Amino acid sequence: MSTEIKLASNLVPFSQVSDRFVPSGYKGEYDFRKKLEMIKAVEGITAVAIGWPWPSQCRDGAALKKMLDDVGLKLAITEPDIYTEARFKNGSLSNPDPKIRRAAIDRVKGTIDAAIEVGSPDMNLWLGHDGFDYFFEGHYGDAWNWIVEGIQEIAEHSNKVTICLEYKCREPRAHQYVANAGTALLLVSKVNQPHVGITLDVGHSLFCLENPANCAALSLREGRLRQIHLNDNYRDWDHDLVPGAVNVWDHVEFFYWVRKLGYSGWYSIDVFPYREDGTEVLQRTVQVCRKCCLMADRLAEMKVEELVQAGRHLEVMRLLWDMVGN
Repeated sequence: MSTEIKLASNLVPFSQVSDRFVPSGYKGEYDFRKKLEMIKAVEGITAVAIGWPWPSQCRDGAALKKMLDDVGLKLAITEPDIYTEARFKNGSLSNPDPKIRRAAIDRVKGTIDAAIEVGSPDMNLWLGHDGFDYFFEGHYGDAWNWIVEGIQEIAEHSNKVTICLEYKCREPRAHQYVANAGTALLLVSKVNQPHVGITLDVGHSLFCLENPANCAALSLREGRLRQIHLNDNYRDWDHDLVPGAVNVWDHVEFFYWVRKLGYSGWYSIDVFPYREDGTEVLQRTVQVCRKCCLMADRLAEMKVEELVQAGRHLEVMRLLWDMVGN
């Protein structure tokens, strides 16, 4: 099996990358086309993930498609911006103000139309502000009804783009409604549309103390794993580090199971290099992915599943450490 997988990156590695301590950003800002060219220059990455509305340099989808074609990149994922504007601070699809809910739904529908125009197969949907910070702040019954109804309406808008619901346990809210894989899968099952699935962000899974491989297997079993985001952390915050920087064996096991169970979608790099060089960060990510795929395939050749079924996980550990020395 080839170690080449469908790798995409967002534009963050070549952006200012700001936080609440340095809101002006840690780096200079490159021109939009220059960012695309720098991503294209990283061997192994063939696509990008871009938020909608499009950057100002592209008036419409046709202009963006031409620029991507000129640079030689595909548009793997489109994402609606329903979390960087203050009007969404109390939620998007779960906002108690019906006008804000309508604005969020319309923004997502517009994203779907834009994705179709450019030829993006997937739309990532992250409900960043849909949650609560205090007890008795959220009206859970209404919030869940509005989220389900909103995604149902969005799904009915078009089935030409896969809707990938991304979960996260917290940040920017202390608690997010769509907080873990089980909740995301429950929500998707309520919507019950074949083109609605989930995004499994490996870092988010680690952050909420899940096992990413287990969550991937469950999601694939249900036929709902449509997007994968790659990053790493110390399980205490969403640090967005280079994959494998901390949790090496989690990544090896994750790649083993997604390859074994036939995942064929995009892997999107979602790393925030505040202080590191963006090109090197992407190069290391490609290296990690290829190495994990190589190790996963070697484990498959060794029939490691038979050892797992027999409860011989310590024997698997020996094989893993033997590989490190080879």
